Amino acid sequence: MYRIETTDPITGRPLKQIVNMPYVIENVNDDSLVIYFESEYNRDLYLQNPAEHSLAHHAKNRA
Repeated sequence: MYRIETTDPITGRPLKQIVNMPYVIENVNDDSLVIYFESEYNRDLYLQNPAEHSLAHHAKNRA
């Protein structure tokens, strides 16, 4: 199963469009989360330390 997160975890701002935006796919067991970012810079910051930029609202709303 894939879920999509369209709020940049670095800035906390929701993206209005995701076409051609940088992203990361996080896999936990059989659950995959696609996280979109406003910029490649933000994606790189996230990849340096994902735990620092957790998606608390996503974990709370997890099905």
